[in-house]
Amino acid sequence: MSAAPQGLMSDLTKEAKLKSVETVEKNPLPTAEAISQERSQDVRERIGSFNKDELKKTDTSEKTVLPSIDDIGQEKKEVALKESISGFDKSNLKHSEVVEKNSLPPQEAVETEKKENEFRKSIEAFPKEGLKKTECAEKNTLPTKETIQAEKASS
Repeated sequence: MSAAPQGLMSDLTKEAKLKSVETVEKNPLPTAEAISQERSQDVRERIGSFNKDELKKTDTSEKTVLPSIDDIGQEKKEVALKESISGFDKSNLKHSEVVEKNSLPPQEAVETEKKENEFRKSIEAFPKEGLKKTECAEKNTLPTKETIQAEKASS
């Protein structure tokens, strides 16, 4: 880097002498009240100067949606049902005895289940010490040459 000229360096490093100045707002924004008054005056003027002759004539037609025949029938059924429920005569009812059914299994099924449980317990409680130890010998007899030749000859 090249060195800056001495005069420029001294100007940059010396203190600047600034004056204290008060700021004055020259163009303040209008308040919310002033804006609403201007708007209401503008709207009133436009309403007063409005020319009604520029409007086009239109015919208004009021449309009423009537319920269909099915809707009316459904509503009549609901009303009749509600009236029949509210006006039901309880004196015409007869007293009935409630019979509770026994949902237990029959005696035979209980007895067979007891026998099965006793049999299983006797098997589990069987003394294994009284058994003799045995060894299993697997026997796999292979065919001889004569049987193989006999099978080939027969087929």
